[in-house]
Parts: sequence; structure tokens; C-alpha cells
Amino acid sequence: MKDCKIKAIELFRFDGELTDERLPGHSEDCICGLLAITTNDGGSGCIEFHMHGCNLRGDIVQWTAIYRRIKGLTLEESLDYIRQMQEAWGTDRTHLMESALTSLAEQLDYSAKGITNPNCALWNRAYLFDRSQAYVSF
Repeated sequence: MKDCKIKAIELFRFDGELTDERLPGHSEDCICGLLAITTNDGGSGCIEFHMHGCNLRGDIVQWTAIYRRIKGLTLEESLDYIRQMQEAWGTDRTHLMESALTSLAEQLDYSAKGITNPNCALWNRAYLFDRSQAYVSF
């Protein structure tokens, strides 16, 4: 686990129909999606999110570009970096990445025990691409 490094970070912004399914009765300023992280040794973690009143309605690439620096770091280095950047990033983006890294750590622990993380098992990439309004990967 110490040697694994972040290989890819992906963010799927759900389309209106999937947002309605996942969060019935949501407000108009609500954004829903999934942040997924993959490591160089095949580990992965993901976190579904919903944010209200955030500026993710704009350019999703610009909003997530802050996460590029995490690519290539270990899990521990990533968490340290997030703590350093917390004030600049703001609460929403900091919490989102911390949650995704926590999910990744749980998945790595599950994998070591031969168990699939139930949170990530629900999501299929083809389905996500079909049901996403926007996607960014780096």
C-alpha cells in the first residue's frame, strides 16, 4: 500500500436523469457525480457526491484541475498535499478528494483481504459514460 501511486483521477458529472434517480427532489443548484481514483497497482476507489450551490456548473475541467498535482503521489503524500491546500481549495473540493482517497484506502484494504469494495462495485464505466453530462480524466 505504501508503494502504490495515484495513476488516474476521473470525475463523472451525472446527467439530469441520473441526478433525479440518485437524489429525488433535489434543488436546481445541485450537482451529482462520481470521483474515481486508480492506482498503478490496479487499486481503485470512488465516491459519489452531491453538492449544492457550488461553482461546478461552470467548466468542470477548470474546477477539477487542482487535483492534477495528486497524480503520481502515494496515498500518504496525497493526503498531506490536500491538507496543505485546504484553504486554497475550499471545503467542497477538499472534502471530495479526501473522501475519494479514504474510499481508495478502504478498497486497498478490502483487496488485501480478497474482498471487492461494495461502494465501487455498483458503478460500471459504460453506464457512467452513458449517464454523464460531463467527464474529465487526468
